[in-house]
Amino acid sequence: MLDTQTIGTDVRGTVIEQLRALLSETLEQVPEITGDSSLHELGMSSLLLARLLIQTETVLDVDPFADGDVVISDIRTVDDLVKAYENALSAGQPA
Repeated sequence: MLDTQTIGTDVRGTVIEQLRALLSETLEQVPEITGDSSLHELGMSSLLLARLLIQTETVLDVDPFADGDVVISDIRTVDDLVKAYENALSAGQPA
């Protein structure tokens, strides 16, 4: 089983990779993505956010919103999204 640090590294990398790929479809130049980057300010529309969640859920094989502890409207920054996936993976939630 992955330790917490490995999970965190994998999740952050996956989220940023998926986010960068989606933004590159709509923006000529993808801005710098950091943990405190606002998804809205990065250019994420609600449709792009839905696509990001689907793609990240598929890659990580976990749905952080399945149990209702986290709601999508609470996700405002990259760190918010990373933490949601990290917590779901740590809890062993299925996709």
